[in-house]
Amino acid sequence: MTEQMEYLFFNESLAKRFTLFCEAQGVQSKIIAEESFTGDASFNVQLADITNDLIMEAVEECYNDLFFGEQAAEIEGNSESGALADACGVQVQLMSGQYTTVAIHPEIMNKLLSVLTVNELQSFISQVAEDIENPKDGPICRRTDLPSM
Repeated sequence: MTEQMEYLFFNESLAKRFTLFCEAQGVQSKIIAEESFTGDASFNVQLADITNDLIMEAVEECYNDLFFGEQAAEIEGNSESGALADACGVQVQLMSGQYTTVAIHPEIMNKLLSVLTVNELQSFISQVAEDIENPKDGPICRRTDLPSM
């Protein structure tokens, strides 16, 4: 494996399902089991560098479905208002090709996800990163390259 990306799960069967999906896409993967600082098990799925944008989108969509869907429903202590977590984040690809995870407080993440889909939030954070990496002068009303939906 060359440059690796990591995806975190707290459920081994979901991590295995994710690796099976990735392997079916032709992406090498492996699971690293760890113990968190609270003593809970966690499973980091490491993926080889993905150069195909369509495969990357499919992998991200699969992860979002598993992590924010099925796993969130399984976390102990969940309430009707949402999942309880210590940390949340959104992964963004920078112009350099490097990925970074933007940390978001869980309460803010729950508020965001109550009005935006995961894909809309991902798109928003990516646009913010792009505008930070490529500053644009002048007022918004004069820009010709406004983001679209």
